[in-house]
Amino acid sequence: MAQEGLLVSAFYILVFTAVLITYRVLRGPTLPDRVVGLNTITTKIVVIIAIVSVMRGEYYLIDLAIVLLMVNSVGGLILAKYMERRGGSGA
Repeated sequence: MAQEGLLVSAFYILVFTAVLITYRVLRGPTLPDRVVGLNTITTKIVVIIAIVSVMRGEYYLIDLAIVLLMVNSVGGLILAKYMERRGGSGA
């Protein structure tokens, strides 16, 4: 029972911090700030999915979390490559 309370608390903390990071994604000021913010939010969502999976006993949701994490990683690499090319050609 205490573990469930801990998971619920972690869930709310992760949601709250993801909402705070949303400000950085929307307001910037730079593209790298937005990319890091978006990757951070996505990582928090993966952890939230894992917590919900454990709380509800629906462990197939962990597969969804793993896929989302892989998409997040590839997306981050693509955006980093884009920023590298954009920064290199503008100098």
